[in-house]
Amino acid sequence: MLDKLLVEDIIIKLDDYPNISINAPLGHAFRLMRHELEEKKKFRTILVLDDDDHLKGYLSIRDLIRAVGPDYLRKRQPDVKGNQPFNMEGMQQDLSSLALIWQDGFTVKVHDQLMKPVSECMTLMYDFVNLQDHFAKALYIMLFHDLLIVPVLDDGQVVGVVRLVDLFEHVSESVEKQWLPKQKQR
Repeated sequence: MLDKLLVEDIIIKLDDYPNISINAPLGHAFRLMRHELEEKKKFRTILVLDDDDHLKGYLSIRDLIRAVGPDYLRKRQPDVKGNQPFNMEGMQQDLSSLALIWQDGFTVKVHDQLMKPVSECMTLMYDFVNLQDHFAKALYIMLFHDLLIVPVLDDGQVVGVVRLVDLFEHVSESVEKQWLPKQKQR
């Protein structure tokens, strides 16, 4: 039942989540992400930890692809989600001609970027929830800030994260149990 669902019921502990050093090269992040997508849990993000193993942000598939993409699509600096990190003002909506330019020499351009540190393209995380918070608080933070995960604190220490995909699972399960039976009766 969603009314009683707490963050502690859906947390993924830090030790169980794939992570990478803030100084690691993008090439390592690509390899780790590909490996994680092949696993059963199919993690779509990688946690980024500093040298003291403190959580600083995360890398999504979009962050990785954007990092090796054309300059005009890259983040200018690590950023939080919810804001476009680049300015497309004055550009036409049909950007297909720019994609044609990008495809020329794509492989070489990608490989040129793979030694950059993940710190240059990660998504920063400033918001958090506590173990005893209702799942709706985590969902609200994720939707408001366009995040895929949010850190979970216990006594001021990050102990894990909550993923949007897991929250969706609980909401959709509730929909199936509550709404679908009523639809079949009609």
